[in-house]
Amino acid sequence: YLADGSEYSGNYGDAVTVETLKDFHTERVPILANSGADLIAFETTPNNIKAKAYAELLEEEGIDIPAWFSFTSKDGINVVSGDSISECTSIADSCKQVVAVGINCTPPRFIHGLVSLIRKVTSKPIVIYPNSGETYDGLTKQWVQSSGEVDEEFADIVIGKWREAGASLFGGCCRTTPNTIRAISRVLSNQKSSAINEDA
Repeated sequence: YLADGSEYSGNYGDAVTVETLKDFHTERVPILANSGADLIAFETTPNNIKAKAYAELLEEEGIDIPAWFSFTSKDGINVVSGDSISECTSIADSCKQVVAVGINCTPPRFIHGLVSLIRKVTSKPIVIYPNSGETYDGLTKQWVQSSGEVDEEFADIVIGKWREAGASLFGGCCRTTPNTIRAISRVLSNQKSSAINEDA
């Protein structure tokens, strides 16, 4: 939305407050709520003031459609603005309309630790949809390759670990592909089949 990338960094400047953000989203959220959507995903949330604005708006506008909040991180401990992931999760957890909390558009290497931190704060389902692990260079407007796993390797290696840590909803964000989603689905199906066989 903004060419300088501030909507993803959370660096909005001192002039932007919870009220400013609520004013910006007041028209948009009811439109989404009245669109026939089953759920509203507030994603790539970069700071706690945006989470507060979303939570207050859902409550004040009487939005009764379920929502989830997903945050983004670049260090595996905090959201990208530097605000605590635990504090942000607490805001989401306290909002009755929020049915899941999680992480999106974050490198896979940070997901396990973030899931563990989120699980300490909420019992709501945890949704995880990381990016490919590549880094976006805002100056050159290009993605920089990572040495991380992709597609099947990505799914085989990490989905089970994230599930064990407490995540229950999985997908992919920037630079993941339909192959990534198919691989995630296959791993989850295989794990479910194994659990059924063990119970039999």
